[in-house]
Amino acid sequence: MAERETTDFTLGRLAAEQQFALWHDLVRPLFRVSLETQEEAAAFRADVQAAPVADALLTTCTARGQVFARDMGDVRSSGWDHVVIQHYVSGRFEGLCGDRTVAVEAGDINVLDLNRTLRTRATDFSNLTLILPRDRLPIAATHDLHGRALKGGDAIAAVIGSHLRSLAAHAGSLSPREAGSALDALCLLLSGSDLREADPLVRAAASASAHERICAHIDRHLDDPDLSPATLAAACRVSRATLYRLFGFEGGVMAYIAGRRLDRAFTILCRPEAERTSIAEVAYRSGFTSETHFSRSFRGRFAMAPRDARRLARAGLAPARAAIGLAPHDWIGTMRRLRETF
Repeated sequence: MAERETTDFTLGRLAAEQQFALWHDLVRPLFRVSLETQEEAAAFRADVQAAPVADALLTTCTARGQVFARDMGDVRSSGWDHVVIQHYVSGRFEGLCGDRTVAVEAGDINVLDLNRTLRTRATDFSNLTLILPRDRLPIAATHDLHGRALKGGDAIAAVIGSHLRSLAAHAGSLSPREAGSALDALCLLLSGSDLREADPLVRAAASASAHERICAHIDRHLDDPDLSPATLAAACRVSRATLYRLFGFEGGVMAYIAGRRLDRAFTILCRPEAERTSIAEVAYRSGFTSETHFSRSFRGRFAMAPRDARRLARAGLAPARAAIGLAPHDWIGTMRRLRETF
């Protein structure tokens, strides 16, 4: 039974900065999370419970508002070929899933594809998240479900939401066979829903490919100080107008590039072998030409100074420490080890 017990993180006794650091660790295989203001950092809180259900993982989360992102670099490094079924009990989010604009409200059932990109902004929320191997949901092989949602006012969404809540309540008591049957029932409900009206995968893939191709090019050239809309448009064979449209939600293509450079810098700062590397050198290696600009931008993205990220890394609480590329079957074990650090 031990491998099926619920892992419970109650972070409320920690300072807001520590809560965010651990939360970042917990969700890193799925999403990169960030806060946009100092006020959000000072008030941050999050709690999560996770339980294996057969070959899936079901989490119950409550957290303050934040930004969630997943780019093609995350897709390549994570090794997760899964779909995510979410039931928002309270709160909402909006943003982009691939090139699809989405808005999910409390009561909705939404689907995310971990082989696709996303950037969303959530309010304070509580949700249930089922991380499901792709081959368990046959409709995922024939339809583009990324960003699709069943609205909370629909009867089928209410039924699926009830099923997920019941599964969360009883996951630890189900035998492996019972858990598998419960997942099969959920997949039948999803396959018989209006998700079948989703656009065929081939059309969606064509519309999303330009954005993902440009993101991959950016990741390969982050250390190039000349990376710009002009050089990107030429290298990726798109017009500037298309480039600006594709990165509109990220605040523009240069804002996206700056964010990716900061993510790289954060990762470098939290590596033990980088202890002797100066902040200025990390900034330069990440494509910044000014340490002052780098430090200001870093604080704006992560609600902490670069030296604070390094200090947290020494204490074993750095958000980037947990596991880029952590395999699904190792995730719960790592979560339990993280829990032991506090």
